[in-house]
Amino acid sequence: MKHEITITVLIENTSDGIFACEHGLSLFIQFAGKRILLDAGSSDAFCKNADAMGISLTDLDAYILSHGHYDHSGGFEELFRRAPAAKVYARKEALDVYLSAAGGMHEISVPQNVASQSDRFLLVDDCREILPGIILVSHSTKGLAQIGEKSGLYKKQGDQIVPDDFIHEQSLVMDTSDGLVIFNSCSHAGAANIIREVRDACGQKRVCAYVGGLHMKGKKDGLEICAFSDAEIDSLCEVFRQEGIAQIYTGHCTGTPGFEKLRSRLGDRIHRLTTGLRFEL
Repeated sequence: MKHEITITVLIENTSDGIFACEHGLSLFIQFAGKRILLDAGSSDAFCKNADAMGISLTDLDAYILSHGHYDHSGGFEELFRRAPAAKVYARKEALDVYLSAAGGMHEISVPQNVASQSDRFLLVDDCREILPGIILVSHSTKGLAQIGEKSGLYKKQGDQIVPDDFIHEQSLVMDTSDGLVIFNSCSHAGAANIIREVRDACGQKRVCAYVGGLHMKGKKDGLEICAFSDAEIDSLCEVFRQEGIAQIYTGHCTGTPGFEKLRSRLGDRIHRLTTGLRFEL
C-alpha cells in the first residue's frame, strides 16, 4: 500500500521513554500536503513534545477537537497563546458541561480557561469537508444515550444531568486512494456505529484504517480492567474483519488489558499508540 498519511503521536497515556506522557491524546497528521492537529491532550505537554520533535504547531492547515472532554482539550490554552490565529473545528455542543460517574460524579468538560475563548472555535453542526479529502463526520446513530449511561458518562441539560449521547463527538476522515481512514479519539459511540456513519457520509467507500481510542478501559478494585465482555470484543473484531480494515492503531482509553485482548484476536493488523510514535498509512 502506498503511504499517504503520516501520523505523529504528540501525547498519549504511555511514552517511548523519551517524551512526556499524560492521560490524553494529541495527533499531528500530514496528508495531501496539509498539516492537521487532532486534539491537544490535558496540558501543554503535547506542545513541549512537538518542540522536541521539531514540529511547529503555530501555522497548521486545520486544528480539530474530537469531543468536549478535558483530556483532549486542556492543551489548547497553550496552543492559543502560541498561535493567535488558530481556530479549532469542534461540534457546537463541545463546550457544554460533561460529567463522569467513575469514582463519584465529577466534571470532565473542556477546561473553563479554554472554553471561555469561544471565539477560537469554529463550531459545526453537520458533516463537513474542511479541506479536499478531509471530512468531519458527526454522529447520526440513534439511541447513543444508552451507551453513555452504560459507560457512566453524562451531560448537563438545563438543570438536569442526563446520559451523554455524544452529540459533541466527531470523526476526522481522510479519503485516500486505498479507502477511508477514520480518526476517532475515543470512539464513545462505538467503533461499529462510527464505521457505519462514516461510510454513509462518504458514499459507502471502503474503510481501510482506524486510528484512535476504543473506550474499553475500566477499573475494578483499584486495578485496570477491560470493560468489554469477550462477546463484545469478538463482535468488534468481526466488524473490523468484515469491513476489511487492514490497520488499526489504538491506545489512550483502550487500555492495556483491552489492547491485549484485541491483539490476541486481530494479530498484526492492530498496533499500539504511544507518545513519540511516528507511523504511516
